[in-house]
Amino acid sequence: MTVASWTILTCELPPACGGVGHYTAQVAAALVEAGDAVMIACPPQRATPAPVPGAELLLLDDSYGRSSRRELDRRLDSRRSTILVEYVPTAFGMVGANLPFCRWLLRRASRGRDDVRVMFHEPYFEFGWAPMHRSALSIVQRRMAKTLLRASRHTYISTDAWRRYLTPYQPGHGAAPVTTVPIPSGIPASQHQSAVAAHRSRLLDAPAGLLLGHFGTYGTHVAPMLRRALLEILSSDRRLAALCVGAGSDAFVADLAGGAPSLAGRLHASGRVASTEAADLLSACDLLLQPFPDGITTRRTSVMAGLVNARPIVSTIGPLTEEVWTRTAAVTMTQSDDAAAYAGAVRHLLEDADARAAQAARGAAAYRDLFALDHTIEALRRDAEPQA
Repeated sequence: MTVASWTILTCELPPACGGVGHYTAQVAAALVEAGDAVMIACPPQRATPAPVPGAELLLLDDSYGRSSRRELDRRLDSRRSTILVEYVPTAFGMVGANLPFCRWLLRRASRGRDDVRVMFHEPYFEFGWAPMHRSALSIVQRRMAKTLLRASRHTYISTDAWRRYLTPYQPGHGAAPVTTVPIPSGIPASQHQSAVAAHRSRLLDAPAGLLLGHFGTYGTHVAPMLRRALLEILSSDRRLAALCVGAGSDAFVADLAGGAPSLAGRLHASGRVASTEAADLLSACDLLLQPFPDGITTRRTSVMAGLVNARPIVSTIGPLTEEVWTRTAAVTMTQSDDAAAYAGAVRHLLEDADARAAQAARGAAAYRDLFALDHTIEALRRDAEPQA
């Protein structure tokens, strides 16, 4: 495949970042490994971004304001490069309303010199019962999406669900192709069997016990669903313990234990941990509970972390859930608004070791065949701009 040149525009990079930053670093490192030239542009952030080996790092003066755009013009005018935008509308400056940045990309694309690609991690705010300023942002962000779709020679989306969000704003003719590229796990597959065994011994009172797990950030939408499921399932079987992994897990478990003294000693939290330790902790679990009110999608990296570690998962079907989950049976799913069915699905798998093993195998196969980072890199490099 032709060696390509990339300029990746991101809103963040590790260590002080969220999922987009970690994804950007993953993609950049994989492109470098494939032999491509990569420059990453990143705005100011709390901690100095960690370098991606082999990639050039351009630290911008602001969050894609005039100064940053002038510097990017200078760099881009001196090299032929594919511009890849890791786009989240709220994270590119101007309080989520950086329409000038989107127009700047359209101008560069319109000159015929730049191959602009946009990866939509999220498209825009939805309208709803929200403060007036958010409704105004919803309007501006739709204009931003429309502008970016006009600028983009190839559009990527993190979930098929975004297709219906973006279709009304695509150009009437000559619309760029849209490719779904699932977000791969930012957590590796565990390589430490002894550490996994040690975690199980520490967290379970008896060898015959079973360990439930959850990986996430315990936000306001997921936490109530998880709390309800854990209380119901743990209260019905004293063999069970639960491990919550990730930032926010300490506070979640403390709150849960405070309201259920009978579960003392069976609720555990890891807090924020390094990716390799997270992999070991997840691999120690017999079953992961990953419910979402809007449903499982291919942008849920917490689910991907379970799949890459071959863990059986019980998740939920919601308005954003894609067909791939039904087709592959990679996870067990119930409707997001049916708490009783969710608890029943968890109990069924806890009672059947063979069913858990089969579920884990299907999930691992789906990750390998459809969701792994290799598939993202193949899609990006298929017709990228050759290196100058």
